[in-house]
Amino acid sequence: MLQRSKVLIFSSIMFFFTAISAIAGDNQSSSKGPKELSVSAIKLDSAGKLNWVAYNQNGPIEFGVEQFMNERWVTVGVVAADAVSDQNSFSYSPHQNSGENRFRICWTGPEKARVYSNILITICKKEDVFIRIAEDNQTVNFTGPTYYMLYNPYGFITQRGYGTSLDISTFQPGMYCITYDNKVATFEKKPVWFSHSKHPIVRENKPETHTKKAKKPFEMSPP
Repeated sequence: MLQRSKVLIFSSIMFFFTAISAIAGDNQSSSKGPKELSVSAIKLDSAGKLNWVAYNQNGPIEFGVEQFMNERWVTVGVVAADAVSDQNSFSYSPHQNSGENRFRICWTGPEKARVYSNILITICKKEDVFIRIAEDNQTVNFTGPTYYMLYNPYGFITQRGYGTSLDISTFQPGMYCITYDNKVATFEKKPVWFSHSKHPIVRENKPETHTKKAKKPFEMSPP
């Protein structure tokens, strides 16, 4: 009888400590909070579409697609994600430049800190794109489709887009900078004769001419 009582008391004590350990474990796991969002498996498929996988997504979030162009990271697209899941797949179709391209995914993490994925480096074999100004002083033409950003004479981005031409008919005269296809170029929007004229003023740089005065012949005075 005594032996049976000891067994019951020991079993009760073991049950008590097991319950306490389980409660402490639950509290510890809950204090850690949800797992942080992470992004991996970034790749560019044969169709030129950028794909990635997000893990531990706990609510709506926006993914920014950044591309490295002309020594800086530029946001070229945004993908909204409303699903809540342990694993979600996303995609975006960026505009590739000729040669090397670098992409990364960014999002807002804890305490509103910006978080970035690993960088994906790819090589695009399309032909180089070049720029020229139309003779009518109204259009910037590219030799192929490209993503571009235009800076005004004060260094601010005034226009960005994708295409084979850029309308500059409403631009004020002056020097402008444009980035495109991993290149940087400057061009001048020339002044025109009249406000509604399309033809620019052409300033001809005439060479300076120096005319030498003819020397008078030597004359001897009469004696």
